[in-house]
Amino acid sequence: MHNRLDVPKNTWTLLNGFHVKYYNETIVDKLSLPLLRHLKKDLAQADVVHVQALFNTPTPIALYQARKLKKPILLSPRGVLGDWIMGQGNPLKKRWLKYFIRPFASVVHWHATSEQEKEEILKHYPNAIVHIIPNGINLNEIRSEISIIDKPIYERFAGEIIKGPVIVSMGRIHAKKGYDILIHSFKLLLNDFPDAKLFIAGQDEGEQKKLEQLIYKEQLNKVVFFTGPLDKKQKINFLAHADVFALPSHNENFGNVYLESLACGTPIVASTSTPWKEAADYHCGLWIENTQEKFYQGMKTILQNPEVYTKENCLKLAEKYSWKSIGGMFAKVFQQMVVNNK
Repeated sequence: MHNRLDVPKNTWTLLNGFHVKYYNETIVDKLSLPLLRHLKKDLAQADVVHVQALFNTPTPIALYQARKLKKPILLSPRGVLGDWIMGQGNPLKKRWLKYFIRPFASVVHWHATSEQEKEEILKHYPNAIVHIIPNGINLNEIRSEISIIDKPIYERFAGEIIKGPVIVSMGRIHAKKGYDILIHSFKLLLNDFPDAKLFIAGQDEGEQKKLEQLIYKEQLNKVVFFTGPLDKKQKINFLAHADVFALPSHNENFGNVYLESLACGTPIVASTSTPWKEAADYHCGLWIENTQEKFYQGMKTILQNPEVYTKENCLKLAEKYSWKSIGGMFAKVFQQMVVNNK
């Protein structure tokens, strides 16, 4: 269950060196009246306005106000323009994009986290100005946490000592993530590694019961386990001690969890519906179609070739995404936007 943050509201708060203002959603969890009252004043103080949502009610209001104030705008869709995502949920998404986003599409700057997301943006708005800046990760924090881990977390969920390979996956328990594909693939893997275990971590968003029924049907209830949500330290433990991280997602604009796994030194199997082709280039994972057979072969390949898919290779790729590097990319784009806006 998602709870509201226990933070001061409707006032600027210093948080990790940033001034942040939180507003409650006050109308059917869709809109904040205090936000609307203060939005113009807040935007007037900004040099750059960065909007990080497309299908939220305040978004077109913020875009309109920022445009009226002649502020440069960076708009981050955060993965919602992919074909698979657009085909899910509210059927009015295309109309929303046409009537509430298109009027601003060619005057804002767009932020994509990958080449794949850039293509998704341009598919909807061919004249968009798009900057590619990936997400980042705090490598020092992860390294310091790994250094003090006592023992793996898995026995807590399996109820027994783990003797074979450990496959892990993590993310929202949602149809988008393709966990059904992973479960079928893991059953095939058991023919080669009968002592293997699969652990899936994350918040249930209506899909877990269906997956549990699949696990029971395939007689995998003694080797496949859901852990529920994990806190930050548990996540690092969960990822760092695994042999393979696998997630056959149907769509990811970036996929932070793949990067988190690499930063923990664990090779990944990612679907071609994600932007993680680099994993194959760096020999720290595989980038393959999200089918049962392909994911089975991917997990098997990594388990059989640990001298190829090494921890060192994982960390080498993760280094590219340190926040120091990513922050510099954002700063450069913001400076360019301000200069061009004069």
